[in-house]
Amino acid sequence: MNHIAELICLLAALWNYKYLKGTIYFYFIYYLAFVLYGELGASYFKYVLSLTLKPEDRNNMHIYLWVWAVMGAFLSYFLYTEIRNVFVRKLITVFTSLLVCYFLFLFFFFKHYVEPCYYGFVVETFYLIILCCIYFYELFLHSEEGDSIWTLPAFWVIAGIFIFFTGTSISSVMHGVLKNFSTQIMGLPLYSSSIMCVFIWLPRGCLYITEKGKTGSII
Repeated sequence: MNHIAELICLLAALWNYKYLKGTIYFYFIYYLAFVLYGELGASYFKYVLSLTLKPEDRNNMHIYLWVWAVMGAFLSYFLYTEIRNVFVRKLITVFTSLLVCYFLFLFFFFKHYVEPCYYGFVVETFYLIILCCIYFYELFLHSEEGDSIWTLPAFWVIAGIFIFFTGTSISSVMHGVLKNFSTQIMGLPLYSSSIMCVFIWLPRGCLYITEKGKTGSII
């Protein structure tokens, strides 16, 4: 189900290809395609390839390390282009480099890295949430400049990033509690990757369908 939600986002971006072409938003097509490819690869490894491996080698975190490294680098760069504060931009460069190096270090030098990988992802979610808040704060400070925020493609993209990682961070931090819930939706546990991704990706997919700004691009 989570793959379907991600595919809808990618198709929405492709549907608006002509509006995205020539802008930074065009590269979101590659980003979304990579995330979907990584998710499908992780699922294939877990449910097909891992059956032929030893129990200790069946974890698919080595795939998610690359997904989270690319995700952190790409979204941090996008936020870097939108945030005005010079000091914050320098911090983004340093912290993003450290975060990506951390994921790659786990991949190349660790064999069993489930918990270190998980902790790194939690840090990444809060890091991107903070950057989104900084952008919103700057937008508030300069609200009288230029057009309404509702016509700014960057606002809608960053709102989607904020919604996505807020949902992800909450589910990650509350994992110990949520995993014990027995509530089900369509036969699936409420707290599962499939159900959670639908709630997290759905608002983001909606953002790709609307809002053609003056730049001629949509998110």
